[in-house]
Amino acid sequence: MNEIRPGAAVIARDAEGENLQRRALTGVMDGHDFPVVWVCREEEWQQAQQEHRKPEGVPWPADDVSVISEVRASQ
Repeated sequence: MNEIRPGAAVIARDAEGENLQRRALTGVMDGHDFPVVWVCREEEWQQAQQEHRKPEGVPWPADDVSVISEVRASQ
């Protein structure tokens, strides 16, 4: 299992089971009730890089986040 690292392309599974491509802003960290990974949309990642700022993101349950290379390998 690859470790989720900041900047990694990840798949974040939403509550309806849809897989969304995102960028990890953090590794796995403690949330209030469960481990989370902060993620953002690819567009936000690219824009932040161009503007030399930190991307804005949201916490996502770590159990629902996978590094893209792991997802492809399991298919």
